[in-house]
Amino acid sequence: MSEEEVENKLLKGIEHLACIAVVNSRRRVTISGDEKPIDEIQQILSISYPNVFKACSNVRQTAGFYDTITLIIKNEAANVFLEISPHPVLAKSIRECYELTNQQQSPPIILPTLKRKENEQITLLTSLAQLTTSSLVWQQYFHTRQILPMKNHEEYFDDFPLYKFHLSPCWYESKDSSIQCLANRIPTHPLLDIRQLNEQTSVTWKSLINIDLPQHAFLKDHKIQDAILFPAVAYLKLVTAACQQLLSSKDDGQQPKIIFEDVKFVKVLILNET
Repeated sequence: MSEEEVENKLLKGIEHLACIAVVNSRRRVTISGDEKPIDEIQQILSISYPNVFKACSNVRQTAGFYDTITLIIKNEAANVFLEISPHPVLAKSIRECYELTNQQQSPPIILPTLKRKENEQITLLTSLAQLTTSSLVWQQYFHTRQILPMKNHEEYFDDFPLYKFHLSPCWYESKDSSIQCLANRIPTHPLLDIRQLNEQTSVTWKSLINIDLPQHAFLKDHKIQDAILFPAVAYLKLVTAACQQLLSSKDDGQQPKIIFEDVKFVKVLILNET
C-alpha cells in the first residue's frame, strides 16, 4: 500500500496511537505504534489483502519458465544462474533455452547448491570455485569498474586497501616430514636407518628390516638349517655406524676409533620371509 492509502484507510482516527515510520517505496511503508492498534491493523490486512490466492495460483497455474529464461537471454540480463533446490533439475532446461535462441552468446554458468548423495559443503564450495575461475564473471566485474585513464592519477580502479606482501616462503611441513628431511642429510647405514629426535636422554634409532627390499636382500644368504639369521657382524656394523654419527667431527672429518671388547651374543634374531 502507498503512503496515502495507509493514512486514509489504516491510520485514520488513530494517528495518536500509530504512524508511518518509514516510507520504503511507493507501495511499501513501515508502520510503528502501540501493540494493540498494530495487531488490529494486521488483522485488517490479513482480511483485505489475503495471500492465499497468489499461493494457489503459483501451485495450480502453468509456470512460464521458458518464457522467462528467453526474456533474460534476449535482454542479456544474466548468464550466471544459481539453482537453489535439493538437487539441480533445471540446468539442462536452461542450456536448451540458450541453444534455441540461436544467439551467439557464451554458454551460461549454472551452479547448484545441493546434490543428492553428495556432501553439501563440497557442492557449494565447488560452485563457488567455478564461479571464481569463470572469465565471464571477471569480464562483467571489470565492465562495471570505473577506469580513469588520466595520467598521473592515483586511482585507476577501486580503492583497494594497501597490503605489504610477505616475501618469506609459506611452507607447511609436518614434524615427521621435517625429521625425515633432516635425517636424509645425515649419512645413514641401510640397517641403522633414521635416528629418532626426541626429548629422551638416550639415543635411539628406528629401522624396519625387510629382506625383500634390495638394500636388505643380502641378509637372505646368512642361513643355518633354512633359517635366516641376523649376522653377528651386522650387530657390530650397527654399533659402528651409530658411533660414527654421534662422534664424527664436522671440522676435521676424521672417523672415530672404535674398539670392541668382550662382545657376547645371547640370543639369535631370526628373520622371516614374507
